[in-house]
Amino acid sequence: MANTSHDNTETYPDDKADVKTVEHAAGINPYSSLSAADADFMRSYEGKRGKKVVRKIDLRLIPIMALLYLCSHIDRGNIGNAKIEGMDKDLGLTGNQYNIASTIFFIPYIIFEIPSNIVLKKLRPSIWLSALVISWGVVMTLMGVVQNFQGMVACRVFLGLCEAGFFPGAVFIVSSWYPRYELQQRLALFYTASAFSGALSGLLAFALARLDGTRGVRGWRWIFLLEGAATVGLGLCMPFLLVDTPERAGWLTGGEKRFVDLRLRLSGVRTASHATEQEVDKFSWRLLGRTMVDWKIGCGIVLAWANSVPNAAFKFTMPQIIAQLGFTASKAQLLTIPPYFCGGVSAWLVGRYSDRLAWRFPFIVGPLSVLMAALAVLFAFSPDVKNKVAVMYFGVVLAQIGIYPLLPGISAWVGNNLAPSSKRSIGLAWLLAAGNLGSLVGTNIFLDREGPRYPTGYGTALGIICLAMLMAGILEFSLWKLNKAKAVQSEIEIRSKYTQGQLDGMGEKSPLYQYTL
Repeated sequence: MANTSHDNTETYPDDKADVKTVEHAAGINPYSSLSAADADFMRSYEGKRGKKVVRKIDLRLIPIMALLYLCSHIDRGNIGNAKIEGMDKDLGLTGNQYNIASTIFFIPYIIFEIPSNIVLKKLRPSIWLSALVISWGVVMTLMGVVQNFQGMVACRVFLGLCEAGFFPGAVFIVSSWYPRYELQQRLALFYTASAFSGALSGLLAFALARLDGTRGVRGWRWIFLLEGAATVGLGLCMPFLLVDTPERAGWLTGGEKRFVDLRLRLSGVRTASHATEQEVDKFSWRLLGRTMVDWKIGCGIVLAWANSVPNAAFKFTMPQIIAQLGFTASKAQLLTIPPYFCGGVSAWLVGRYSDRLAWRFPFIVGPLSVLMAALAVLFAFSPDVKNKVAVMYFGVVLAQIGIYPLLPGISAWVGNNLAPSSKRSIGLAWLLAAGNLGSLVGTNIFLDREGPRYPTGYGTALGIICLAMLMAGILEFSLWKLNKAKAVQSEIEIRSKYTQGQLDGMGEKSPLYQYTL
């Protein structure tokens, strides 16, 4: 496994991130782990030729993932839009039954994320993800015909089950195509779709609710029926659009496939040979156990809570929060659009600069600080909400700017530091599953009876953010210490002791594997 401090130098020698990594490499040949023929081949792809291949991958992979993620977030979050269109009254929901219906989604969602990614490794991702999309689209459609609380809860349980495998599977697939310091901005691009889903969900709900009474069907039911049908249609198209691996990509030439394979080897995403990769990449219960107690993933889980708690809270309660600022239901739907749009732009910009500077830590702590400031503003001015509408709305927008860069950054940081790919697949699923435990908290801390101040909601979220900032500092320092310890031996010394196969089998514990800070 090549020293990953050389990531991307073979493709973008003029990029800022690569200048940094080349300087850090102190003159060591970035192609030292390759044969002479492979090294010469990679040099032929330096500059514009290599960038052209990467752009081709971007255009084929990222828009499809973004579209699927957009659908998944619309379908899980539109229960909030349906509520302000009268769903709770029509179904006779009382007390905390709406909170239960919102929360129950996350229980099967959390439980089945790891099993789904294990299946993903054994089947073609395009087939498995397509089946998941069709399944949750069917469930979403059925939510439009429920008649009581029990029916809604049953649909939410099955929706969580069907959606569970999509996001960890999508993150794993994207992480299998790109070197480390090209990953976060790609994750941000399709994760940004979840931000735009909030905007689009509000716009769709506003439009579909106008169908209220059409064919004797209530407006909130049309939201579920039509959005679910659209998801089913998209799922049927996915086997023809989604690309599993570079080897299966008919739109890449043989030389381009070789280029992608070699750059992934140099980044540590792949092992040196297909045979070695198959050997070190087999699933085992021992691997599962080691992965689930990995301290790096544990730190990432705490960071993920700082995303999932406020994100879930705002996803399901933002329309109500804005409505309590004095706006009508229709205006409240439309006013959810700007906050989510700003959050999406923020996610993309933060991801881009994190990759360019080849550094994760400040681009996670920075958004956490913004989110903390936003929640403090909302809590401080909520007692005088009628006279501070503009300030409160600004706080809602600022909160989304802080929330949406977090999960792409956390996923990239943890995923960058897990090898081989089976461990990365399980580790990402575990990170996202355990991280979503925060969603169970987030959907229950913004209580209607405490509005518009929501002391329980804001107080809990602020405490978790403080804990996450501390954990980010611990992770950064620990990885820096480990890299420093590995730097004691030179690459020549290490290669004299171990074969390439032995180094590959060590995963991220290889003395040549440099952790991403």
